[in-house]
Amino acid sequence: MYRINEGSIDLPKDWQDRTINVLASNAAGSGVSLTITRDDMPWGMDFGEYVEDQSKQAATALKNFEVLDRREVTVNKAAAIELECRWTSRQGRVHQLITTVQGAARQVMVLTASANDIMSDGQKKELRRIVSTLKLDKAGG
Repeated sequence: MYRINEGSIDLPKDWQDRTINVLASNAAGSGVSLTITRDDMPWGMDFGEYVEDQSKQAATALKNFEVLDRREVTVNKAAAIELECRWTSRQGRVHQLITTVQGAARQVMVLTASANDIMSDGQKKELRRIVSTLKLDKAGG
């Protein structure tokens, strides 16, 4: 049985969760959101290589993409890497904290906190606090 916020659905056991969750701040005009995606690392690639590869793909796909900072962190005892980056969308500048969390086996979860223009120090602190509350189940993700 697969659970979602609204209920559940009976799926075959070999189906994998590939959902994308997009959560947005309720504050008027804040332009702050958190996106959670799931992925599997390619065969033969380690966690650090996976994050580096994803960063290179973003640099190719996103206009003016730049990594401002890279930090190795833990999220509820799971290894994670946070990238602070900026890029330019059609609507303007985007500032992001992208935290990639290593799950069970070859699974990863990517938590992308985004803000329009420039993320304040207070916003970064609160978004990092929110990301740190992730609790992976025993299966790891």
